[in-house]
Amino acid sequence: MAIIAASILDADHSRLEHEVTRVAAAGVDAFSLDVMDGHFAPRITFGEYVVARIRNWTDLPLEVHLMVERPEGWVQRMSDAGADMIVFHLEAASHPFGVVEAIREERRAAGVALTLDTSVEALADDLLAAVDLVNLVAVPVGFGGNASAPDTLERVSRLRERVEAIGARTAIEVDGGVKPSNAHRYVAAGADMLTVGTGIYHAPDVDEAVRALRDSTRGPEDERARTRLREFLSVPSSRPVDDAARRERLDSVREALDIPRNVWDPLTTAR
Repeated sequence: MAIIAASILDADHSRLEHEVTRVAAAGVDAFSLDVMDGHFAPRITFGEYVVARIRNWTDLPLEVHLMVERPEGWVQRMSDAGADMIVFHLEAASHPFGVVEAIREERRAAGVALTLDTSVEALADDLLAAVDLVNLVAVPVGFGGNASAPDTLERVSRLRERVEAIGARTAIEVDGGVKPSNAHRYVAAGADMLTVGTGIYHAPDVDEAVRALRDSTRGPEDERARTRLREFLSVPSSRPVDDAARRERLDSVREALDIPRNVWDPLTTAR
């Protein structure tokens, strides 16, 4: 089955802990957290404080999708907060390989995202091979609840052909417009990971929605998808972050923002 990531963009943020724990209990594989800065994306969502809180509420892997300008400046902060994969936008990065290198230095999985207006051919082969995942955003950046763009299946197929042609192990994610009724089509086209927002959080029965997503995407590509994303699914979220450099960075951020350690300390709080 495809890897199912729940997007908290469409959750009820007034009771976010409940929204995270109930969807984790329903059986999703991961969570996707959309960080928007009001510049690259026309909305503002949240920063590292909320990522750190969610990290403390679940042991499931966290994908942090940076819909921000100058993503290189966000990598350390999101790593310290508990991100397991950091995805940045090709359109926002002046030096995409530099962003990938910064993510690797933090020992996190690296992904690159393309807006629905960016052709998959804009992604160079060497960058395609350098990342763990390509996120194909299928709706306008920053807005969940829309139907996916009509050419999404074609984009997935073309990208899968390119990945196979260069012999890479890069996973493909579809982000936006995924529902239990259409999930199987994306997997058949070559997607490994499906990020679902309203299809889970606005469903009449969350447990049934997740079950339908898993059942409808079950097939012969299951093991290959999980192999491509093994690092994201298993390693970082179980590894404590306690080295001196991260402690120094976190303490400086906390001091600057006047946040007491007992309120926000993702480096020591039990997960």
